Amino acid sequence: MTDEREGNGTEMPPEDGQQAVGRDEGAEARTDALRRSTRLLFLSGIVSGLAGVVAVPFVGAEQFMLASDVYLAAADALLAGEHIYEAAPPDRPTFHFIYPPVIVFAFVPHALLGTEAAAYVLQTVLNVGAAAGIAVVLRRALSRRGIRLTRVDFGLLFGFAFLSAYSAIAVINGQVTLWLALAFVVGFDALDRSRETLAGTAFAAAALVKVFPAGIGLWLVRRRAWRATGVALVVGCGGLLVGVLALGPDLTVTYFTEVLTGRYEGFDGAPDPTQTRDGAQRQIAALTGLGAPVLTPLAFLVLAPIVAVLYRDVATDERRQAAILGTLLATLLFFPLQRLYTSLLLFPLIVLLYRLEAGRARTLLLVGALVSFVRVDFPLVEMALTSAPLPASVEAGLLAVFEAFFRVILPPTLGLWLLLAACVLVHRTSSYQ
Repeated sequence: MTDEREGNGTEMPPEDGQQAVGRDEGAEARTDALRRSTRLLFLSGIVSGLAGVVAVPFVGAEQFMLASDVYLAAADALLAGEHIYEAAPPDRPTFHFIYPPVIVFAFVPHALLGTEAAAYVLQTVLNVGAAAGIAVVLRRALSRRGIRLTRVDFGLLFGFAFLSAYSAIAVINGQVTLWLALAFVVGFDALDRSRETLAGTAFAAAALVKVFPAGIGLWLVRRRAWRATGVALVVGCGGLLVGVLALGPDLTVTYFTEVLTGRYEGFDGAPDPTQTRDGAQRQIAALTGLGAPVLTPLAFLVLAPIVAVLYRDVATDERRQAAILGTLLATLLFFPLQRLYTSLLLFPLIVLLYRLEAGRARTLLLVGALVSFVRVDFPLVEMALTSAPLPASVEAGLLAVFEAFFRVILPPTLGLWLLLAACVLVHRTSSYQ
């Protein structure tokens, strides 16, 4: 029904109050749509992670308790006065401790429990605590941005942090990756609140364990967070020095000359499709047939301009989060790593999921995240195709296609490249202050 005055049949504009109500309803509808898509993404990640957990007994039973057993063996060696880098679990003699000497002290409680099962339970409890910490800190970060999480949202956020495709393998292995993810979340939250000492300490703790997280130092420099940068350097070097003073220099020399160099082995020519390490160096090697030592500088030349684009203008929150996410993605893509560390992406990814309006950047962010959840390797595809009732010619053709695909890239890494492209789109289209 039209609102008429003086019977002239002319429709009058709504009152200011009516306009405000309409705007509020429209904003609420958009917020609800963003929340629904984020919930669905979290749920998809959790389902993918749980599928991986269920599949472990059938396709990767050796992965269960793998990392916690290695930590226990190293801590046992420490208490027995033996070489921590030569120790290995009795049933896994080829797996050894790969962290700086000082980190072994963190696993002494595991050794004091006395059994592998007890050590794994302790590690799992710590991982639950890390996931809860991630969820709590992210809820606070979102609240500062005017986003209130319902109980359902918070539950899904915790589930995503703990058992999504990004983190399930860490829980299965009994790894420390969720600790590093918590350190990153705490660090980014501290930067938000201008608490640079805490931020630098948190980032240094993560980098001391795995080294490659030191790539976040690029963002600290771009942000001109000089105190955080200095604290990170002091804490990182201090941790190494504690290892030297407490355990002697020989272990630290072994770490740098033997252990660390073996952690980032690259590719020499076209990779085998069953290879689990991935990243830009794999794509370059597969497409060009090149090998070391040229792959590392070529990977840098591919990724550096993308990061430079993301760093050009960080005036809005979305652009800052896209720059952070892009820095982390570029770091993961630069090193020839297994796809075990995507939980480090949680802070900027989740903030963007709740902040980005509908559009191309958000769509690509969602698609990239969904693709990064896919944990399928070539042996699994090969087994599925050979088991299916297909004509021999069709089976051979499909196997050739999938072999060529997996030689170049793994599905999670394809998702990372799509996420990086989404970051570039955020930079080009974001105007939300």
